[in-house]
Amino acid sequence: MGTRNHTAAAILEAGKQEFLSYGYEKASMRRIAQRAGVTTGAIYGYFPGKEALFEALTGETAQRLVDMYQKVHREFAAMPPERQAEELMNVTEEQVPWLINYVYDHFDTFKLLLCCGAPGAGNFFFDQMAQVEEQSCWDFADAMRKLGHTVAEFDDMLLHIVCRSFFQQIEEFVSHDVPREKAVYCARILGQFQHAGWARIMGL
Repeated sequence: MGTRNHTAAAILEAGKQEFLSYGYEKASMRRIAQRAGVTTGAIYGYFPGKEALFEALTGETAQRLVDMYQKVHREFAAMPPERQAEELMNVTEEQVPWLINYVYDHFDTFKLLLCCGAPGAGNFFFDQMAQVEEQSCWDFADAMRKLGHTVAEFDDMLLHIVCRSFFQQIEEFVSHDVPREKAVYCARILGQFQHAGWARIMGL
């Protein structure tokens, strides 16, 4: 690893530890510099400020999850309506553990994002994930109506609340340092709970 890459890695590691210890608002660039063994001015040669450093620590990993989640839902929406109805529970059983395991594979990143982050960082992530889920629900409702199912009426506000609450469980797991195995188990139970509710709403 070259000197520049080594210095950047040291700054990122020092920034991660600083944000985890003090949170975004109280994090100090001076302490980060001391941890990394560089001057404060040197940090700004790599990252324009605290916001850029935090984004470098969290942005790519979080966006990758959003992108993969979108891909899962695009593939589901591309199925014929009959297959969607048949596969709904299987998708829940497969994708919920995958989602939680991704978070736990990058636990420190999501700890930063959801518990120690810049104002609004966690909400922005939740909103992105909820938007994917909301669109999927609208599409699935349309597919079920085409099959002749009687779909209950719901509006944007109700859908947003239901979808966003599903992702907020992640914050509970991460903030309370729930062990991975327990988090996966709890998420699967919550997924089954929500699946039963959606099956009723969708007239299945």
